[in-house]
Amino acid sequence: MERIIGSPFHSLGRAADMLCLNLGPETDWTSPRTGQNRTMPACSIHLQTQWRFVCGKRIVLASRDIYEPFAPGWAGEDWAYDLVGRAAVESSRFDVLSPGLSRRMAGSAVTGCHVSPLGDLSLEFSNKVRFESFTPSSLREELWRLVDYRKGEDLVVFDAEAPRQMDPDLVLRNNL
Repeated sequence: MERIIGSPFHSLGRAADMLCLNLGPETDWTSPRTGQNRTMPACSIHLQTQWRFVCGKRIVLASRDIYEPFAPGWAGEDWAYDLVGRAAVESSRFDVLSPGLSRRMAGSAVTGCHVSPLGDLSLEFSNKVRFESFTPSSLREELWRLVDYRKGEDLVVFDAEAPRQMDPDLVLRNNL
């Protein structure tokens, strides 16, 4: 059975303020809503919680970067984080910095994975970059989900508030 460990980094993106961390080889996928065929990574981790990429003792990219203008002096009072495709000086820190991180991650693979009982996620990559996410709330809400495009399944991860605790082995056993 394949595991998330060993999955190659594919790409990095966002949908509004949700991080999409794409892993695994490309696969053909048919949208259940539209019926359109697309090529997708084998899986994608969609995060709606706090996260960061760390290299050594430095945070390279973090969830707050989505909400911060890359060049604050160029951002007007009406600046909005959710507009993409603008010039760098008008974009968010995430939109400017994430392509460089994606290039740095190219060719790397997941070498370690840990999911805490609270739903915190940590991934180690072969290029010494570490990805970390953590639960910032005591409320029972979706933190992140692992979307498996080959199987057409989602593993939705919540916090550990009763009655359900996250089973860390679910992610490691998932057939990616």
